[in-house]
Amino acid sequence: MGSQEKAASEATLHSEKMAATKEQLEGMRDTFREADKDKSGKLNLRELEKLVLAMSGMKKEFAEMILKHADHDRDMMINYEELVNMFAYDDPEDKVKAMYRMYDTDKDGSISKRELAKLMSMGESQIGSGMMSLVWSMADEDGDGRLDYDEFCKLLNKYKMNK
Repeated sequence: MGSQEKAASEATLHSEKMAATKEQLEGMRDTFREADKDKSGKLNLRELEKLVLAMSGMKKEFAEMILKHADHDRDMMINYEELVNMFAYDDPEDKVKAMYRMYDTDKDGSISKRELAKLMSMGESQIGSGMMSLVWSMADEDGDGRLDYDEFCKLLNKYKMNK
């Protein structure tokens, strides 16, 4: 197993907070239909926020990230298949890669300090600027001001080990 695969595998426990379980996927279709108030077969941001809040451990702020990541036809709405495809990963490395892409909100191929701060502020506990600076200094190993995929996996592992 290569270092990337090992890092991704070790990060799986943390990534499962974002990845839906099979039970969640089974219940998601009914919840999707309930959230689709205009019966268009697609959810806009407001409808998606309601859907996200119905999922255990999710917060409203994830809706925008999900929309940016899952909206393949760029119509600012997502259909059921786009939503399920985003959450249905069997391979632990696929889950981590999906998280990485979702947290890279500007889609430049890396995660900035601002993107990481936004991500960390969505958690159950708020993180102060001093703690954010400390986390960033540990995560940005090459000092380029961006987190690449390997650095992201290592950060997830550090976070998981301290939980």
